[in-house]
Amino acid sequence: MEKKVLFNSLWMMLEKVISIFGLIFVTSFVARYVGPTVFGEIAYATSLFQIIQVLAQLGSDVIIFKRVAKKESSGIRLINTTVGLRGGVYLISSLPILIYFFIKYDTTNFLYVFSVFLSCFFYSLDVFSIFYDARLESKRNTIVNTCSLIICLMIRWLIPFLKLNPIFLCIPIVFTSLIPLCVRIISYSKNFKNYPKTKRHKKKYMSYVLLCGLSLVISSLSVAIYPRLGMLILGSLQNSAAVGVYSVAATLASSWAFVCNSFITSSLPSMFREDSESRTIFNAAQISIIVSLFSSLVIIGFYLLGNWVLKTLYGVSFVSSFTPMIILCISTFISMLGTISARLIAKYSGYIYLSKKMLLVTIFSVVFNYIFISKFGVIGAAIATLLTELMSLTLCNYLFKNGLVLKLHVSTFLLKPIFRRVKSK
Repeated sequence: MEKKVLFNSLWMMLEKVISIFGLIFVTSFVARYVGPTVFGEIAYATSLFQIIQVLAQLGSDVIIFKRVAKKESSGIRLINTTVGLRGGVYLISSLPILIYFFIKYDTTNFLYVFSVFLSCFFYSLDVFSIFYDARLESKRNTIVNTCSLIICLMIRWLIPFLKLNPIFLCIPIVFTSLIPLCVRIISYSKNFKNYPKTKRHKKKYMSYVLLCGLSLVISSLSVAIYPRLGMLILGSLQNSAAVGVYSVAATLASSWAFVCNSFITSSLPSMFREDSESRTIFNAAQISIIVSLFSSLVIIGFYLLGNWVLKTLYGVSFVSSFTPMIILCISTFISMLGTISARLIAKYSGYIYLSKKMLLVTIFSVVFNYIFISKFGVIGAAIATLLTELMSLTLCNYLFKNGLVLKLHVSTFLLKPIFRRVKSK
């Protein structure tokens, strides 16, 4: 079983690497072709509909994963019963946003927004990927997603290469989620016959998702909203070009995070196995130190090569992304440390604490973004994100379990794991 879990994780990581390649190299080609304004409009609309997507899922991703892993037939009935519910919530929630963009934008720009709306709609329906993840068959998901991604990246590349109308970019935007959904529906189709027999049974499944999901939706929405607040508020206070510049900075600054996340995830079992609090903190500090060293090298690399990367990949129009990119790189590093702290809190069953904390962090993020964007524009959005991550990592964590996270940060800052190992030798 451990071997199966390892290979399942490797397939998931492979998909992430390919996605990062697409984000950086091909998206940069598109951004360079359409310019900051159009690219900013696409990024702004994507942020809004991704939030609606999280709302439409109703926390069902976690519920379905657990149900399928525990009792597959019941999980299949849960999926089949609630697909329509998720789709309905998404369509109703998206309607005001579509009306707003229809009034605000011309036909061409609205088509970009509508394509993003469709893409996120298909993502919100595609819970079939969770079914295969829960069965440790992520290889299927990765193959389907990778093939779809390659097709879409080729289309995105061909549009600027053939100098076609940028409106054709709507096709790969929609296909990115539509192709995997269609393939998974065909693969999953034999399970559609497993459906609740009576209306009472169906209502029971619907109620289960609504009641259990509500407790997860608030936390999930907070997680989805606050990293995107800078882009959303920037779009309302500045313009689409500013959103495009910020979007490029954020994309590059977070492109390396999956390396740290993979290391953190792989190292967590040793921390969770410890019964002693001091040993748990010691192990968490070791992980934090390694993440800190790697992140420092990445930040230095971005500082030295960032301008060259922006000019080469994105063009002169996006050179102004350099300063916010460096700030957001530091923010990504702090976010990685925050991930370790959050897992430490989760080890001691602090789930309710984390939910309340995320709500508080979101409120702080709104305040910081409005203040700093009003004064400093795109750079202000990056500063607000950095301050929010700092607040989340430190003050908002230090109240848990008599300063457990503070002890972790003191151990990390004083390099206690390193000195203890040297002393023991």
